[in-house]
Amino acid sequence: MTQADAPKPPAGKTARNETRKAIATTANAISITLLVTIWLQPVMSGRPVGLAGLVAVLVFVALQGAAHYVLRKVED
Repeated sequence: MTQADAPKPPAGKTARNETRKAIATTANAISITLLVTIWLQPVMSGRPVGLAGLVAVLVFVALQGAAHYVLRKVED
């Protein structure tokens, strides 16, 4: 067995935490972007939001929930 074929050790606590924080940050950024783009811009310009606004708010809440779920898994 060559060194390239050797099994890799499991990721350490720090690596797992950084991965979780990166996922949570991405979910947060996407949720805020969608909320501003789909809901807030039309509201500020006086246009009707319609069903897209409701969907944007629901997606925002879902992604924020996912971000908080991931962050709860961060180890001390």
